[in-house]
Amino acid sequence: MQVNEKVHHILAELFSQGIEIPVEFFISVVKVTCAPDLRTAKVFVSILPFPKSEEGLQWLIDNRKQIQGLFGKKANLKYTPMLKFIIDESEQTADEIFSIMDKL
Repeated sequence: MQVNEKVHHILAELFSQGIEIPVEFFISVVKVTCAPDLRTAKVFVSILPFPKSEEGLQWLIDNRKQIQGLFGKKANLKYTPMLKFIIDESEQTADEIFSIMDKL
């Protein structure tokens, strides 16, 4: 399993079972890109509902240390990458396109 896939899998598991996420958000990991030196990882997340995605991102940033700690315990990597959460807007963009198409 490649490192990106491993990080993705562990974080997805944490978000579904290991971390208590506020009920007003649904957070899913879309993609993970680790730096070649494994020191940092960009974690692209989808946060529902879309209007609360900024609040959800802020919650992730505020709780990054806890998430990082739980991730580090589960990951068996030489370095535990610093997680940087980024909103993946592809689903929202697709939703907007379908909405426009429905109006035509």
